[in-house]
Amino acid sequence: AENSTEAINNISFADFPGSVVKDLMIAFDRSKKRILQDHCSDSEGEDNDDDDGEDYSLMRVSELRRKLDGKGLDVDGSREAMIEALKNSTALSY
Repeated sequence: AENSTEAINNISFADFPGSVVKDLMIAFDRSKKRILQDHCSDSEGEDNDDDDGEDYSLMRVSELRRKLDGKGLDVDGSREAMIEALKNSTALSY
């Protein structure tokens, strides 16, 4: 906490890329949700690994590529393009 206060006061974030902020927010939200999932699965004794209702926006790029490859889809492109391809493939399967 001491270092973060010093950093806030001494470092200019004016040129900080917005994409980095988005990546940090995704990582923070991902870790928070995984902690909650671990807590819920421990308390309920269930392990839910199915793809139904999966939030692709919280996945790492490597996880997105693995999912795409498993569905026989193209693994190249931006993060947003990969998420869209996964959503489209899920929608088509129903």
